[in-house]
Amino acid sequence: MGSSVVGLVGVTGFAGAGKTTAIKHLSTLTGGRILYLGQTVLAEVRRRGLSDTPDNERQVRIDLRREKGRGAFAIPYVDEVAESLGNGIPVFVDAIFSPEEFKLLASRVPGGAARLLAIDASFDIRLARLACRPERPFNADELRERDKYELEELGTDAVIAAAECKIRNEETFDDFYRRLAAFVSWCA
Repeated sequence: MGSSVVGLVGVTGFAGAGKTTAIKHLSTLTGGRILYLGQTVLAEVRRRGLSDTPDNERQVRIDLRREKGRGAFAIPYVDEVAESLGNGIPVFVDAIFSPEEFKLLASRVPGGAARLLAIDASFDIRLARLACRPERPFNADELRERDKYELEELGTDAVIAAAECKIRNEETFDDFYRRLAAFVSWCA
């Protein structure tokens, strides 16, 4: 399968569903490039001289979207997406939370080779994963709050609904990886 036909894949889903795991595996399968939109927030936190805390990250997320629109996190990556795709390198975006982010990135994709992939898992499974995550762990209240913000402020549910492919991630890594490989074949 030719990796160039994969194009741009925006991966969406709620916290703990397995988006980053999916992105890493897709990149391994195709030789594609990973873009982490959250890096925009982390860079702005540092630029402002703030400590890297969940509260500061949350405030910067809100500020950036207020100042530049709901596609703010994608803006720094538009040219990188076009350059990578122009060189035949697929691009996997971790993670798309608002429709505007995907539209902005997809606007630079030749031939419409832009796809949305939704990764899904139940609240309880996501919570179990996030509670023991070494970086930025969540408790149940924090996860409910994050889900509420993504639904009410960002429209993540609309992005998930718009996804051409949805993969449930509640079983083994092997099962998840098989489903991701099938997605790559489907894109080809």
